[in-house]
Amino acid sequence: MWKRIGRMDILGRQTLSRALLLAGLLLILLFAGLQAQEATFTASASQTKVGISEQFEVMFTVSAQDANGIANFRQPDFGQFVVLTGPNQSTSIQFINGRSSASVTYSFTLYARQTGKYTIPSASVDYKRKTLKSNSLSFEVVQGKPQPPQAKNGHQQQLSLEDKLFVRAVADKHRARQGEQVTILYKLYWNVAITSYDVVKAPTYEGFWSEDFELPKQPPVSAEDFEGKRYQVAIIKKTALFATQSGKLKVEPIQLRCPVQVPARRRSNDPFDMFFNDPFFNRMQTVDYEFKSNPLTLTVDPLPSPPPGFTGAVGSFSFSCLVDKKNGKSGDAITLKLAVSGKGNLRLLSLPRPSLPADLEAYEPKISEEISRDGAEIRGRKIAEYVMIPRNPGQRTIEPMSFVYFDIAKNDYATQRSPKFDLTITPGKEFLAGGGSMASKEDIRLLGEDIRFVKLSPGEFRWFGESTTNSSWFYASMILPPLMFVGALVYRKRMEKVYGNMPRLLFRKAGREATKRLKQASRLLAQGNPASYHSEISRALLEYLQHKLQIPKASLTVDEAIAKLLNKGVPSETVQQLRHCMERAEFARFAPGSDSRTARRDLLEAAKKSINAVEESLNGNP
Repeated sequence: MWKRIGRMDILGRQTLSRALLLAGLLLILLFAGLQAQEATFTASASQTKVGISEQFEVMFTVSAQDANGIANFRQPDFGQFVVLTGPNQSTSIQFINGRSSASVTYSFTLYARQTGKYTIPSASVDYKRKTLKSNSLSFEVVQGKPQPPQAKNGHQQQLSLEDKLFVRAVADKHRARQGEQVTILYKLYWNVAITSYDVVKAPTYEGFWSEDFELPKQPPVSAEDFEGKRYQVAIIKKTALFATQSGKLKVEPIQLRCPVQVPARRRSNDPFDMFFNDPFFNRMQTVDYEFKSNPLTLTVDPLPSPPPGFTGAVGSFSFSCLVDKKNGKSGDAITLKLAVSGKGNLRLLSLPRPSLPADLEAYEPKISEEISRDGAEIRGRKIAEYVMIPRNPGQRTIEPMSFVYFDIAKNDYATQRSPKFDLTITPGKEFLAGGGSMASKEDIRLLGEDIRFVKLSPGEFRWFGESTTNSSWFYASMILPPLMFVGALVYRKRMEKVYGNMPRLLFRKAGREATKRLKQASRLLAQGNPASYHSEISRALLEYLQHKLQIPKASLTVDEAIAKLLNKGVPSETVQQLRHCMERAEFARFAPGSDSRTARRDLLEAAKKSINAVEESLNGNP
């Protein structure tokens, strides 16, 4: 009997344990189901410590069971942050063990205009007749571009993208003559999901004159094998370099930023993540991945000892010279046209100057360039037009001119000569009939009057009215002419001094010329022409630095200009702001449509403030 009771007790305990275990499992499943039905709305950012004008991303994510119940997203007030793009909406749906879950993300790309600590308030969204609010986000905006330490997972993610997304700088040759063209291709390789790219830092070419080829806004994509892997490839930049000095010259890399879709990290509070790890169900997120190209080192050999008349032309050229007429009249204009055409460093060469007879007056030539950048080589022509005025009749001769250049194909200097021009000048209507030569460019008119006899006696004099010597007008007429003469003399001496020192004149006019270009950029912005607008701002800033710092155009680089500004005592904050304006204008040329109209207006204002600040710092210190 006792044995039977003991067996019944053991069976009862086993049954109770099984019931408790079953009830526990039901509670876990019920809790998981309730948790899956809850909707959450969270705000996050790619980084919370950013530099001025540094782009970053803010995301608002709704996680719920039914994506159709999500509606009416209301974005927050971003305050002093500028919205470049957004809201960009993306939806992710998962099916796990017969249950569905969804998340909708609203993302914005922003940048800050000034330093400080700021807070973006919460956003709101409706889910099944309920209003959800996100958390707020706090940011710290600092000078420069902070580089926060990456978490271990983020570092591993960067490493995992190195062989999936990269850019290569490829040169068609690594050894060249000084002045010879070297073509650099910047090729973007990827086998991950990307939608666009931004130029974070443009390459610098110290010791080179550069010309960018014209490429389509949407570069064609092709397939290419590299190191045993298949990639999609696009040429995003093509540049021709012409070395202005010899030696080992470095080409600094280009730095890009691409939004890349990568698997999102699993949330630790999701109970199903412990059981299911199928990549098919993984959620994706977009991260900004920054990377740069490989640096290049080019060996530039000097040219052989040049012959007389060589002005730096390197390439393959043809030289032509002509006059519009060989028979003319004194005082009539004759045009002499010199032209060099071909392929090579056209912008760096100088055309020969004609040797003209003394009485053949010539004005400063009109120089024009026609450069083609749509092929494999930089080609075109450079033209100089001289307007000549013969002053006297007779036979005049324009002696032949020589154009000397270094022929890359022949590896030697080549010389081309123009023909000799014999001009026949006949007397014009302005030539004096008495045989004299012309006195000036203006018409000479002879005015005559009848000769009056000289009176032998002065006649009778008497006072008429008040004495003029006691009048204030009399004293003013006696004092003002000498003062005006002295003032005109001082002004003339000053102008001779100013125009005799052209670098100083350009230094003084640099600010005004930059202001004119910025006004032109403002008009282009109002016309809706962003490409020409960014080019005009870039040209205004570069020419301002060239004239203000007296740096030759061929050797002007941003780093050298920045170093000179700092040496002249310009505050580093002003210098960095100026550099940032130049980089933003240059970036926008290679990444059209990446900024908003508000960002363009801010760039224009920042450029004006930068130039004014530099003008104040360099005032009186050329």
